[in-house]
Amino acid sequence: MKRFVFTTVAATAITATGVAVAADLPMGTRAPPPGGLAPAPVFSWTGCYVGANVGVGSAHTQFRDPVPDGNIDAGILNSMMVTEALTNREAHTDSSGGVFGGQLGCDWQVSGSWVVGLQGTFSGSDISGTNQDQFNAPWTLSSTLDWYATITGRVGWAVNNVLIYGKGGGAWAHNKLEVENTGQFLGSPDVTPFGWTVGAGVEWAFAPSWSAFVEADYYGFGSTTSNLNFVPGFIQNPTTINTKLQFETLLVGVNYRFRGW
Repeated sequence: MKRFVFTTVAATAITATGVAVAADLPMGTRAPPPGGLAPAPVFSWTGCYVGANVGVGSAHTQFRDPVPDGNIDAGILNSMMVTEALTNREAHTDSSGGVFGGQLGCDWQVSGSWVVGLQGTFSGSDISGTNQDQFNAPWTLSSTLDWYATITGRVGWAVNNVLIYGKGGGAWAHNKLEVENTGQFLGSPDVTPFGWTVGAGVEWAFAPSWSAFVEADYYGFGSTTSNLNFVPGFIQNPTTINTKLQFETLLVGVNYRFRGW
């Protein structure tokens, strides 16, 4: 009987001691496993996000007169040889400015460190510039990129909370043009071409729901045709120009990530 009482008291004391020790541990803290510390948590990129960005950009707009009639690029119809040479050259306007916008998308960490995603962006811009026609000095050519948008896929490699990625897809841009000749306003057509974009960046998740990134992108668009005003003495028929836009941007931004998706 004494042995039974002693055993019961000892067991009760040990249990009470264990409860007391456990009560002294901070809430949510697990005791380390035998032989070492608990492993650090691994960040998951799976989830959707929304964010904002800001940056700088530079653009190059080519202007071509489709007919060698002495207007833009000074193409004069003299002979077959001269015509061929003059219609193959293009005046251009270089421009630069700031960009600002937002993005939303979703990522999936599909296998180990591989991450795939889909993203949409919309950005405003004040990338603009004005240059003289390199082949016909009285002409002044202006270009202003005021917005652009993209839908892209991206693929990346994650090292815990750091993601290195590349992206590519379709793009739209709104480009305002202006043409003058010796101070005479000849037109301000605007175009919204469809093109493509590629880019690369690094994103760092600095908190469970927040990440920051640095990204560089390139955009290319096909040729578009615009009409100009017919002004006797300044411009001859046909009153059209072909333009082509390319630009690149360097962005920094932040994303808020919705956890639990």
